[in-house]
Amino acid sequence: MPSSRRALLRAASAVAAGTATAGAGCLTFGSTRGYVLHTDEIDDGLAGEFVVDEPAAVRADTRIDYDAATKRDWIAELFETGSVTAIQWPLVALDVWGDDVRPRPTFLHRDDGYHAVTTERTRQVERNRWLFAVERTDEDPPSDATVGREPFDSLSDRDREILQAALDAVYADSDGFLGDPDVEGLRPVHYHRDVAVEESALVPEPPFEYLDYSDETYRVVAERRTVTVPERTFAVERVASTRSELKAHVEETVPDARFEDPADGVRSVLDAAVSDDEGERYEEDPPPSDDLSTVLDGLGIGDDLRPFDEYAERVDFRFAVASYDGDWYLFNLYLDV
Repeated sequence: MPSSRRALLRAASAVAAGTATAGAGCLTFGSTRGYVLHTDEIDDGLAGEFVVDEPAAVRADTRIDYDAATKRDWIAELFETGSVTAIQWPLVALDVWGDDVRPRPTFLHRDDGYHAVTTERTRQVERNRWLFAVERTDEDPPSDATVGREPFDSLSDRDREILQAALDAVYADSDGFLGDPDVEGLRPVHYHRDVAVEESALVPEPPFEYLDYSDETYRVVAERRTVTVPERTFAVERVASTRSELKAHVEETVPDARFEDPADGVRSVLDAAVSDDEGERYEEDPPPSDDLSTVLDGLGIGDDLRPFDEYAERVDFRFAVASYDGDWYLFNLYLDV
């Protein structure tokens, strides 16, 4: 976005903060409980924000990514037939939206122009897979146990990748590919279509029962299980021939809001939210003021926002798209409960 707008906000930040405090009546900076509204910058224009330049670079929802060739085959089918069904591949990203998620606008460039990609169907399907995992334990391994130690030179490059992913998963906050943080107590690596069981020494019988790694002891688990994974069907539609046509299409169809000539109180909320000063954002104690409610309603958040006291933990609304004084922003709200 133009630097002049940012510079103006930096120069006026102290005045804006004071005005917002007086107008809202319940605004607190540094609050530990309340509404926090801030923005992400859009550096390449609104259309550029949602164009996926290299679909094969979009990671699958797995600890070990699918091969680029697999994803390119899916893209080829998408454009040849108009749709494609893929396992665990979020070509259309899902952004957190309160208690739910919503699909991110997604566009691909092909030789004949620009195309919008949408998700026609999502369902959960079962797959029977080998899983490899490690569990941290405070108990010493039995005296007759086989214990693996770095540098794991006997393993192939792929097996070392699997082992490292399993170790990293122990400390992961969530899985991102199953929706739940574990599978019956495990945080495993899946042997999917692009991770060959027959080429791995880790399954079905690992060469060690325990690991001694970074002064910690881990028990090794290799099991075959039925797991549930997401299957998505994507559709594609040509929407523009040129970049300028795409720009017009995106600016017409994507935004959630356009804040044009807002009232002074609403402007104070917006100015604090879009400022790029270090740590700057708009914060307000519950319940939301009329000015904040006006902004959230405009962004489409208000319809899905429950009363503050109904939330037991932090909740986010990510990437609402809006223009303000000629610039484009991605607005984010989180409730610090």
